[in-house]
Amino acid sequence: MTISGRDVLLIGPYLRGAQALTDRLHRWDFRCHFASNIQEASDLLSSQPVNLVLSITHLPDGTAFGLLVALTGLPVTAFLCLPVENGCFWLPAIDDGKECLGSPALRPSEFARTLEEMTRSLGVPSRIDR
Repeated sequence: MTISGRDVLLIGPYLRGAQALTDRLHRWDFRCHFASNIQEASDLLSSQPVNLVLSITHLPDGTAFGLLVALTGLPVTAFLCLPVENGCFWLPAIDDGKECLGSPALRPSEFARTLEEMTRSLGVPSRIDR
């Protein structure tokens, strides 16, 4: 998975309050933008380019799978969060504009390592805590 910059869009009514995730993104010098649903995300994407999209799969106005069509072909990497009983899996959906649904799902710890690797690939110093 690759990214070309540090603007991330978090989509879902609960992601704004996902303190551990947003804290980690801020430590890695990401600029976080938030949308609660598909309409807000579409509006934001029309005015603000982002490099990384993280979304809950089921949103108040539909599923995030529909949003993926609009992201395909753009220089964006996207993951969908699929809630399970005691946590979630992160589904790789788009890798630098190319659809990659069907790639293995990531547990939260694997997802964190993937984000860290993507951050390092930017070649910009980040404040990654060990």
